[in-house]
Amino acid sequence: MDIGQDDLVILALDRGGDKPQRAYYAVTGAELAAGTAPRPLSGEPSCAGRVRVALAPTRTYAEGMGGGSSERSPEDRALIRRLSSRFPGRVDCALLDQSASGRGADAGRRGMVEFKPDMLKQAPRLLRECWTTPNRQDYMYLATKTFGLNLVVRLFFTVAAVRRGDLPLLRAVASTTWYQLQDTVFTVFGQTYMKFLGRMTGMLRIGPAYIGDFSFVYWQLCFFEFLNRLVLGPLGENPLVYTWHGIMLIFVNIIQGMISGGPLIPAINKMRRAGVISHSTMMHFYQLTSLTMQFGLFASFGYQRFYFLLTTGTLVLSWGGYALFSLFYQDAPASPLESALAARLDAAVAQID
Repeated sequence: MDIGQDDLVILALDRGGDKPQRAYYAVTGAELAAGTAPRPLSGEPSCAGRVRVALAPTRTYAEGMGGGSSERSPEDRALIRRLSSRFPGRVDCALLDQSASGRGADAGRRGMVEFKPDMLKQAPRLLRECWTTPNRQDYMYLATKTFGLNLVVRLFFTVAAVRRGDLPLLRAVASTTWYQLQDTVFTVFGQTYMKFLGRMTGMLRIGPAYIGDFSFVYWQLCFFEFLNRLVLGPLGENPLVYTWHGIMLIFVNIIQGMISGGPLIPAINKMRRAGVISHSTMMHFYQLTSLTMQFGLFASFGYQRFYFLLTTGTLVLSWGGYALFSLFYQDAPASPLESALAARLDAAVAQID
């Protein structure tokens, strides 16, 4: 990456101390050579030469194990796409600090499977580190979703089973109370839980795919669904839950739901990563996708055939969305940054107030 006199350099930097915000500054190649301080980027830039985007590591966004910093933020990716559309074929990208790029240097020497069981022991500590105080949005969904739509749907299933004589009233009350308790906890502390799952992603790797969060959620859901069906008893097409048939049916139902709807959250994360949606919108999507958990009621109450149809439709939607944002929103490649040029850019950054 070299800079000409007519080139425009855009610097992406973190500003704001403990709660950093991504900020963008612009300077021409001529101004950079003259030692002029970069100015804040505003409006649509103009450039006669090439556009050089230099990205400093950011703490405004993190992937995988959570915390720390990332090479680029979602806003960086959105900016690069916008510049590439405005200046086709004239946009280059470089990393101001490439120390993090060595994380994958030993990837070729890793085994096919990597499992870190110590992360299970660290789960309480990780959960405390991910603690996020519930906000107004969380309580809004508690009122409208948990004790609104979700409660209505659960009562519909429960009342129908009671009226048919398949479910004793005491079990119906206990089941509804148990479902509501789970829903309340995961709605109010949804942000904490999502951050925690991000930290658990690195617990298990198969090939290049990190699926620690997937495996953790799978066994968690199996445990909770066992308790759900234990309270409900045999309903519809469901046998007794503590028989081999009942236990295997739980395993199959959970894997059905996770394979079909599992990519929904990763697809939303891909949208956020690409800068297509904001953090606030992402949290709204998290809450809305939790409505698909209601599909599990069809399995819990014995409507296995209808549950299969629902999960099949969800599979097409979720995997299609995940593929779209994986294939068509890939990162722009970053060109090497020469030491002399890196020093000039560092000097320019130091001039910014």
